Order: sequence, then C-alpha cells, then structure tokens
Amino acid sequence: MNYIKHLRAAGVPDHYHPVAIAALEGARERAQGLTWAKWRVRLFKAGKIARLLPWAAERLVDVRPDLADWDIAPMVNITAHGDNVPWVETPEGGRPAPGQWLDPADAQAVAANYWLPGTHPRSPESRKAWYRRNAGEYRAWRLGVPVDLSTGVQVWRGNGATVYRCGDAWQVIAQDKLLFIPVVVRVGYEISNLWRESDGAQLWFPIPGADLRAPVTWSVLPGRA
Repeated sequence: MNYIKHLRAAGVPDHYHPVAIAALEGARERAQGLTWAKWRVRLFKAGKIARLLPWAAERLVDVRPDLADWDIAPMVNITAHGDNVPWVETPEGGRPAPGQWLDPADAQAVAANYWLPGTHPRSPESRKAWYRRNAGEYRAWRLGVPVDLSTGVQVWRGNGATVYRCGDAWQVIAQDKLLFIPVVVRVGYEISNLWRESDGAQLWFPIPGADLRAPVTWSVLPGRA
C-alpha cells in the first residue's frame, strides 16, 4: 500500500513519515487473519453467543472468558445489548454505566434498538443480530495499541485522506481506487472511534481489567469515504 501518498495527501509533515509507516506496517502484520476471524464468528457463532448470555450479562467475556476473541471490545459503552445505553453524569463528566435496560418491559430500551427494531436489546434475537454486526472486535482490541487520550490526538485532513495519531498509534482513512473502482482505505489503529473530534470528549471507557486501546483495523472496501 502506498502509505506516503495518503500521508502527503492529508498534509502529514515529512519528518513524521518514518514512524507513521512503521506503525501502519505493524498494524498490517497484526491484522493478518483478522477479517476472516471476525466474519467466521459473525456468520456462524452469533446465535450460540446469544444462547450463552444470561439476561443480566453485559458481555460474553463475563460468562465465557475462554471465548473472549468472539466478543465485542471490552468497553463499558459497548455491551452485549448495544452501544447506545444511557449515560450518567459523574464529577468527571458523562459516563456509560453498566446494568442498563434490565427491565424486559422497558419501552425506551426497545425504542433505542436500531439493529433489530421492535425487540428488547437483551433478548436473544437482538443479541444475535448485534453479534452478527460486532463479534470479534475483542480480538481487534487485543491486537491494538494502548493509547492515552489525555496526550491529545493529532489530525491531518485533505485531498480525500484523513490521518490520526495518538502516541504510537496511527490511522489512515482515505479515498482511493483499485482497478478503477472507488474504494475506502481504513488502516492502522481505530483512533477515530475513541473520542469525538469536535470537542475532544472521550467516548470509549474500558471495563475493569482492560485498558484503552486503539483496535487494529485493516480494510480496503468498495465505496466512497
């Protein structure tokens, strides 16, 4: 992959190029087999995961740590029943809270279920649909790079490319062409999902025993950025 093309398009200064390329090459090596591992679980194991989860469970790793790589990322805001549970206010600001949507008759929970409308997010049917979308993200997190958002995120953007850097993690999102077919390049480490660029607010919060990492990502898919 022509990393230099995307780095230059976004306006990343030349002196950063060697470390950026080293980080992106590292991500490419870590991501070997990741796409198949994700889709194998999503296509063939989502129903089994749903059956393994008690109603009150927050994620698969809580009940089957041996199947952790099948699970979602170990973040409080990403649960077995979705990623848009209500947040609570704390002295440090808004935070996701575990133990949401436990009432089977909770109409607000059903209304928030965009991945299987009309069902309760903790129902087996809904969880199967959710893991069809997101299973295997724990593995991407495990292979990712720890980051400290308090150090800040650098962003360069221009000419169809965006580059993010946080510590040792780099991410490239770019528009490109493959045999004249428009493709979206999304490679490196998923810094862009961890925080909100408009105000710098942190969006991912690790569960106890986990750390904040930018999950590894490596995809070149047809489409437009």
